[in-house]
Amino acid sequence: MYLKLFITKFIMDLVCIDLDNTLIDSDKPHILGYLNAFKKNNLPYKSPKEIKKYFGLVSSEIIKNLYPKISKNKLNKVLEDNYNYFYKHRHQLKAFKGIKKTLKILSKKYTLALISNCPKKQVLDSVKKTKINLKLFKLVIGCDQVKKPKPYPDEILLAEKILNKKAKFVIGDSPYDIIAGKKAHTKTIAVLTGNHSKKDLKKTNPDFIFSNFNQVLKVLK
Repeated sequence: MYLKLFITKFIMDLVCIDLDNTLIDSDKPHILGYLNAFKKNNLPYKSPKEIKKYFGLVSSEIIKNLYPKISKNKLNKVLEDNYNYFYKHRHQLKAFKGIKKTLKILSKKYTLALISNCPKKQVLDSVKKTKINLKLFKLVIGCDQVKKPKPYPDEILLAEKILNKKAKFVIGDSPYDIIAGKKAHTKTIAVLTGNHSKKDLKKTNPDFIFSNFNQVLKVLK
């Protein structure tokens, strides 16, 4: 029995999973965070559609894409305000239906790592707020722990280094998740619960595309 537990512990494959719009519906608080931060800092109005176009990137890159000429000082102020407004509206976060059960099933067969382009503190708070069992993940990595977040593979490579395992799959809702997975030489699964179309996700050539995270059980048996 003990030998079986020992072997299982060390042969369980690593699966890296994105958080926002992969496991949880987070559009509302994020959009409100950006809109209020832009307004407070007297920046020209951007529609939710314009903002969502860049979801999946880190906040600084989203803001720079929307306002290419923004100064470094103003960018830092907008980032701070955005986080504070997001925090005020975080009660609107919710886990997608069936996610908790699916994660529980996967955790018995795989080593799960949560990788996000949000700061680790925000990731942990979001997981807590949506009542997802944090113990199902062996590791949580935020964008503030790496030099280059997704679409670079740094978050995946850090997870591999810490857990001493090669990632077998990367799962996410954005092209940036899939690109990062490809750069880390893992198999990739795209889910259609975010703001990127199936057509756009196909361009990144994921190994699988599913309508939601629960369907990954078709592959990760």
